[in-house]
Amino acid sequence: MAHIFNECQNYGFEILDDGIYNNKGVKLGQVGCTNGNWWVKRRYSGQQQYSNSVLDAVRSLSMVDTSLAEPVHKYLQSRPLEQLSSNELQQLFNHEVRSLLQELVTV
Repeated sequence: MAHIFNECQNYGFEILDDGIYNNKGVKLGQVGCTNGNWWVKRRYSGQQQYSNSVLDAVRSLSMVDTSLAEPVHKYLQSRPLEQLSSNELQQLFNHEVRSLLQELVTV
């Protein structure tokens, strides 16, 4: 997990419970290691693709096309709170906290 975190830091990505997100809050996918084999699962893909290293796996996420993707917080804001899972509520909360902190820093 530390290897994934370090590589994500190099690209400015954030790791949440359900995957890796870019700095705009758009989910890119997931990276993991099973039995010593690194894999990547790009967003909206149900298949794991094996990778040579954690560097290659995270780098492949940096190439995910997010031009049409809606940031996760906008998607979550449009749904009733009672329909959100605890993970989705946490993501929405994290976004709101980040937004408030950014406003405080710019004041």
